Amino acid sequence: MFFIQNINHEFTTIEVIVMVLYGAFILLLTLFGSDLLARYIRADKRTRGDAAYMIFFIISCAMLGYGLYLFPAFINYFLQKDFEAQDLNLKWIPAFQYVIMLSIIVSIGYVCLLILLKNKKVILYSISLFGILTVLYMFIWMVLCAIDPENIRYVVISSPTMIPVILVIFGFGIIDFLGIVYILVVKLSPQREVRRRVLFGIFGIIIAGVGGFIEISIRKMSNYDQQWWYVYGTLIELFGFLIMRYFFLSIPSYDEFSWKSGMKELHVIIAETGISLFYQSFAEIVASELHGDIKVTATIPEDENRPNTDLVAGGLVGIKGMLSEISGDRGKLENIEIGEKSLIFKQGKVVLCLLLADENLGVYHSILEELVEKIELSHPDLANFNGDTRKLHIQPIVEEVFDIKPKKKKQIKNNQVSEEQKV
Repeated sequence: MFFIQNINHEFTTIEVIVMVLYGAFILLLTLFGSDLLARYIRADKRTRGDAAYMIFFIISCAMLGYGLYLFPAFINYFLQKDFEAQDLNLKWIPAFQYVIMLSIIVSIGYVCLLILLKNKKVILYSISLFGILTVLYMFIWMVLCAIDPENIRYVVISSPTMIPVILVIFGFGIIDFLGIVYILVVKLSPQREVRRRVLFGIFGIIIAGVGGFIEISIRKMSNYDQQWWYVYGTLIELFGFLIMRYFFLSIPSYDEFSWKSGMKELHVIIAETGISLFYQSFAEIVASELHGDIKVTATIPEDENRPNTDLVAGGLVGIKGMLSEISGDRGKLENIEIGEKSLIFKQGKVVLCLLLADENLGVYHSILEELVEKIELSHPDLANFNGDTRKLHIQPIVEEVFDIKPKKKKQIKNNQVSEEQKV
């Protein structure tokens, strides 16, 4: 406090504005990071290892870390000479900034690689080890600058000693950005509305990056008019993070990214009569998830190889109608909790779609609403349905709306299958 009280710094208009913006920036990053982190902490422990939870957890840590980064950044950019005039060595602060920056970039990169390279441990650990060693390398330079201020000449971006740092910043920067985009948009296959929000959030990251680039480019300009671009760059970066925060937090739950794995059964029926139009089970056995020797013997009677969909559909319609009458809210019942499962309804003029899922996610309601609309639009005569399902083409609509790739029939050679097969 003694040094701060004795600072005789005359702040320019630009410095005052930037100081206020930095304060707002730190507040925004702290709130953003805390909100994302709170979601992660409140989640069930079993789901915290899911890809979406891991990505947003590391983003929350990055936001809090970037907020921490701004404190030494402001001292370095505006007050360093004032502190040094009082014989206080602050030459280690640039190196400290690099340590924070590298820690953020490497952590995000590690999480992305952990999700994308599950079966390529050697590549994962090799790239991650290089990043971690670079962070330690920069930490050593920070200590050396604190011991001897002359070492600061080795911590400038043009120095050969900074080559590992440059490689990590650019290499992991690419991994971070492309990794987050690929995981959240492609790998997790979110529903359209969630994907749209993610893309807008990523667009905010791009805007923030442009603002940060302007700040770095203009920071050391001597021309006073050019220095105003430092303010503009800070405003652009702040605006980008505001966009990112708004759209990322508008996603109701990270579970929205795992909606496909939570679906069990889909029924499409005539709402009034309960006649089944279409049925699909989403339960699948993935060979790669089975381990060990398993011997299976099954006998399936010919008349029981598929569920009686008309019976099931009629029962579901009856349950829905009864509960609607009890609740006094006829026609608006949209969800029933059945043990640990959830039965979700969406009804149009003729068609009623029912989805059995693990959870009552908001994404299911929008998907079923779209499904009902498209089925009724493509089948305008369903009100006079005569029971012949061969004339219906609901399967392609389901595949389109649920983003399901049609299964290809595989031919299995007789010599590859035996009566008793070890899996």
